[in-house]
Amino acid sequence: MTIPIPAEDPRHIPNRAVVDPAAITENTRALTGLLEDTTALMAVVKADGYGHGMLMAARAAVEGGATWLGVAHPASALALARADLDVHILTWLYEPVTARLVLPEVIESGVDVSVGSLEMLQLVSEAAQSTGLRARVHVKIDTGMGRNGIAPHQLTELGAAIRDDDSISLVGAWTHLTSADDVDSTHTDQQAELFDAAVERLAEQTGPIPLQHLANSAATLTRPDLHRDLVRPGIALYGYPPVPTDVPLRPALTLTSRLAMVKEVEEGHSVGYGRLHHTARRTRLGLVPIGYADGLPRIASDEIEVLIRTESGDVRVPQVGRISMDQIVVDLGPDSAARPGDTVYLFGDAGGAPNAPTAPTADHWARAAGTIPYEILTSISGRVSRETHS
Repeated sequence: MTIPIPAEDPRHIPNRAVVDPAAITENTRALTGLLEDTTALMAVVKADGYGHGMLMAARAAVEGGATWLGVAHPASALALARADLDVHILTWLYEPVTARLVLPEVIESGVDVSVGSLEMLQLVSEAAQSTGLRARVHVKIDTGMGRNGIAPHQLTELGAAIRDDDSISLVGAWTHLTSADDVDSTHTDQQAELFDAAVERLAEQTGPIPLQHLANSAATLTRPDLHRDLVRPGIALYGYPPVPTDVPLRPALTLTSRLAMVKEVEEGHSVGYGRLHHTARRTRLGLVPIGYADGLPRIASDEIEVLIRTESGDVRVPQVGRISMDQIVVDLGPDSAARPGDTVYLFGDAGGAPNAPTAPTADHWARAAGTIPYEILTSISGRVSRETHS
């Protein structure tokens, strides 16, 4: 096994992704407050906790009331299992080579495994038999997403295989909603109906299924009828609800850098590759050593503002010109008091004075880039140092 060694000392790089675990805890607590006592909350901490740090996010969510953790990859599940957290863990995304290598240890660790096909069931069965233990399985049902999950018409065969396999213990059935963030869509109701009928068909072969779950962040916030035995919020835990809501959620990650240089330029001065931007007046430009290699979407060039903390106060200024690999330029204005070394808040909570300008959010960046905040948060690269807010 090779162990990656950082080529750059993070102490010498000005860019920071500062995570506030208390925000994740408070967000989790707010979401658990929406649930009946019989409904548990699975904190989805895949993709390294949506870019926040998986283990930190998991611990913070558990403190807020999560009793389950969900991750895509079995390797992530193993890391959680080794962290001595008193929770159930579910993993759902693996292919045959990985499955044969890692599923035995996953099952030995008490992690639940999702099965979305007869072939996946066979992989889990073989892994369980190699350990002498019974695998705890959740059947993933495809009700319209078209990704992982078994088609409803195959459930009779799958259910019979589960019933006849002493190495498998069926503990749950689940599906994934395609359009829960569109509150006017009828697709969510259609998926719920398909899911209920499919679970009934599966149960005819296996007997009662203890856990049924289909609610993601959007459905957790807007569809209490779909909470069932377990909800699986992801993005909402990190402060970005995918639907309008009165539930108090706050962003947990703040991305910062520092001004590297400030210089005066004349009116009409071009900025960046392709001369995308020309200054409208004599002004001061600031150079910030962060770019698309750090996770800023290049497509958001010339469409976003950032917050600068100067000696005379906080100010929102536009990013101008093309976002480069390692740097961006901001238009500070002709009378700016900003100086090299001043902190730049790309997005998140700047913690400024009351009534002071606020930093943009990952939502602002997502709109500028024509994407979603999930992508903004998970795109922050490994060369940006992660720190925990104290």
